[in-house]
Amino acid sequence: METEGTISLLVQLIQNKCVNPPGNEMTSIKTIQKYLQEHDIESQVFESAPNRGNLIASIPGTENGPKLMFGPSHVDVVPVENPDDWEVEPFSGVVKDEYVWGRGALDMLYIVVTQIQAFIKLHQENFKPRGDLILLIVADEEAGGIYGAEWMLKNQPELVQTDYLVTEAGGLFLAPGKFVVMIGEKGGAWKRISFKGTPGHGSMPYGSDNAAAKAAQAITQITRYCDSKMPITTEYLGYLAQGMGLGFVQRLMLTNRRFLSFSLKNLKKRDPQMARVIHGLSRMTMSPNIVHGGTKVNVIPAKAYIDVDIRTLPKQDDEYVVDQLKKALGPLAEEATIKSLTAEEGGFTSYGNASDVSSEFVDAMEKAVQKEVPGSKLVPFIMPAVSDCRFFRESGVQAYGFSLFDPETPMSHLSELAHGTDERVSIKTIDLSQKAYYNLARIFLGK
Repeated sequence: METEGTISLLVQLIQNKCVNPPGNEMTSIKTIQKYLQEHDIESQVFESAPNRGNLIASIPGTENGPKLMFGPSHVDVVPVENPDDWEVEPFSGVVKDEYVWGRGALDMLYIVVTQIQAFIKLHQENFKPRGDLILLIVADEEAGGIYGAEWMLKNQPELVQTDYLVTEAGGLFLAPGKFVVMIGEKGGAWKRISFKGTPGHGSMPYGSDNAAAKAAQAITQITRYCDSKMPITTEYLGYLAQGMGLGFVQRLMLTNRRFLSFSLKNLKKRDPQMARVIHGLSRMTMSPNIVHGGTKVNVIPAKAYIDVDIRTLPKQDDEYVVDQLKKALGPLAEEATIKSLTAEEGGFTSYGNASDVSSEFVDAMEKAVQKEVPGSKLVPFIMPAVSDCRFFRESGVQAYGFSLFDPETPMSHLSELAHGTDERVSIKTIDLSQKAYYNLARIFLGK
């Protein structure tokens, strides 16, 4: 399958600089529409807001078979905080050292272009799928999906109706012959915890009612609670252990609640990134990331608040979140006001969700990977971040994070570079991913 054209399109999308906010994704949507037209493929573009929009194309099914969607794949990217720290200009799309460099290359423009290329090849081959093959490219994933996937489901539901979909961010190399498939994701339930105090002169702090001091104490208690007292769920660690083919003792150390804390401490010394992944798969996490309080250095603050990034596993609702926060705060909970962050405050709320761990479609994804990496297996995983999959899972769609990374790329690659400095994706990953999508459509929708 052609890689040169895929890389060229990826470079162009990086250079389009669709940073969200404000997004301006229509620039890339029009780029993609033109590229599809050059390959004799008609598509529809829907404007969801000024200079923002979404694109859809399809290859109709010949029977009443299952529908498969490539996407929703988003073209918006996050801002670059320190461009001077990059080896290359962040929006240059430089190709060097067998990588394509630039903001969005990894999250998730490489998936956008490889799905497009697989779709084009199938169209050129006059592929006749059993059910519809849909290509959906969207805006606004990085800011909650209001003008992207969610907008399409609300405004064009009949066009985006599907049974299965593949999007970000699977295919990561976990171990020899083992690749991750994202069967679900954690939710985001961001909360603001506020405290009140009594203002006074900063020169006489003894016995004062200091709101900032309460916030500081709350941060310490939340962090300790999350690390050592948060209820543990071993279901998703069990999928990981089974998929990795771990022996009895290794599996026990990973999936037994009594041994997990010890295992995490040892793993942290050898592989800190994997320790964070295992920790996140085993519980709801709470990270106090913003603290604000006080008006002047010599005035004891009367108000202070903490904004906490809370990530929930499937089946953990708002009642569970608030209950665990109060347990973490202990006696401080009586003085705390807990509320959800509004969109205007930079927050949003979603809850953990997951698709089937095993099915005919999961088997098809594994076979699609095996055609490129013989003998490989897919390992079910829960994505620690939020994606557009949640909108589709709410309506019963089986949604998966699926691509195929170069086996030489460590799993830490994604967490280090996505949204990070020197974001980049390897040319081999681009080649493997477009082949995996092509293989999947042929295997699952072929007659």
